[in-house]
Amino acid sequence: MKFIRKSQTIFYTSLCFIIGVGLATLFRLPLIVLYLGIISSIVTVILTTKKTTLKVVGWCILFLILGIVRYQLSIPLVNENHLAFYNNLSTIEFSKRQSITFQGIIDDEPDVRKDHIKYKVKGLDKRGNVLVRTSLFPQYNYGDVLEIKCELVEPEVIEEFQYDKYLALSNIYSICYRGQIKLIDSNQGNIFKATIFKIKAKVVETVSQILPEPQSSFLGGLLWGAKKGMPEDVLENFTKTGVTHIIAVSGYNITIIAVMLTNLFIGLGLSRKKAFWLIIFGIIFFVVITGSPASIVRAGIMGTVALISQTIGRATKMHNTLVIVCVIMLLFNPKVLIWDAGFQLSFLATIGLIYLSPRLEKFTKWMPSIFQLRESFNSTMSAIIVTAPLIIFQFGRFSFLAPIANLLILPVIPLNMAVGFLVVVLGLIWLPLGQAIGYVSWVILTYVLWLTEILAKIEWLQF
Repeated sequence: MKFIRKSQTIFYTSLCFIIGVGLATLFRLPLIVLYLGIISSIVTVILTTKKTTLKVVGWCILFLILGIVRYQLSIPLVNENHLAFYNNLSTIEFSKRQSITFQGIIDDEPDVRKDHIKYKVKGLDKRGNVLVRTSLFPQYNYGDVLEIKCELVEPEVIEEFQYDKYLALSNIYSICYRGQIKLIDSNQGNIFKATIFKIKAKVVETVSQILPEPQSSFLGGLLWGAKKGMPEDVLENFTKTGVTHIIAVSGYNITIIAVMLTNLFIGLGLSRKKAFWLIIFGIIFFVVITGSPASIVRAGIMGTVALISQTIGRATKMHNTLVIVCVIMLLFNPKVLIWDAGFQLSFLATIGLIYLSPRLEKFTKWMPSIFQLRESFNSTMSAIIVTAPLIIFQFGRFSFLAPIANLLILPVIPLNMAVGFLVVVLGLIWLPLGQAIGYVSWVILTYVLWLTEILAKIEWLQF
């Protein structure tokens, strides 16, 4: 029998857990089958004393089944005590949908749009979450306890967008349109989370007083991923030129920006170790200022993994770290593996940075290394190359302008984020001081907006 190293066992078993989660999205196994599989694999592991292939197979089968079990446990048990049980209720006599009255607490930051507002409401008298869509006024806040009378409907696919799966990522299985809402109590949410939302609201207000639109909302997209207030034509230009990631605080974005900032600091004379801890602090700031939603926490983790790879400079030792990080994330929310494009892009971008970026170096020796421009270009290109197939598959479009646009835009993004952060801090202390620094930020933001507008007109490089 061939002996297997401990590191290999960890890699294979973690990979099998991930595969198990993926398989569970395709079919559901009876409990008796899962039970027998767990028992047989445990017996195999116990009876095989040495670290042979057979023992590893036993561990792999066990973790494969555990992955399936974890996904199946994430699917709620819908009964009379769960709000999803009351989806699409209708009275037989009148063929009308029937309302239900329930109490719930606003469990996340309100999603304010131009003509409506959405609340994620966590049921109190019944289990489950409901997405409540209602008018802009009166507005309610995080932590408000509401009594809602509404006709609950089941989320459905919208054209080609898997809207039901998207909401399921947040454990939302019911939607309420035009419900009757009554405020019962206030300030019942998590104190830390409520404080973060208040700080974020103050920051947004300060930026809007310093910069005009669309520069104000663009800076919001850079610093905390707020792109809902950006004009549609600006968002379309970003999509056409393949730079949307700079205004979405995802793992893809944080990974690229973190590596570029590291390269910039090293180019300015900082040691790699000092640059590492400085960027880690920046990632924590991003996670906090965005309200620490699960997607941003995952993004921060992936950015940290990429930084670790850059710091130790040994891609061969990172595969275990990647699969272990993936397993930890799936333990918290196994649905993200298949249904969260941001999760998939984060991992692919990180894989590109770890494994492909070093191999691009021999092809880019002609580029100047001042301020680590060559390294930044390699990092960006590796992420673009690896994520391109997924982008085409998920979104049905890809831009050959992306390498050019990213090369021209990404070098100024770290500088703009640093200046933008300074604008926010000084603006919070004394508004005129923030406005003085804001002129520098406005110039850089306007350059990016102008460049994307020009490049977006080259339609023959897009499909």
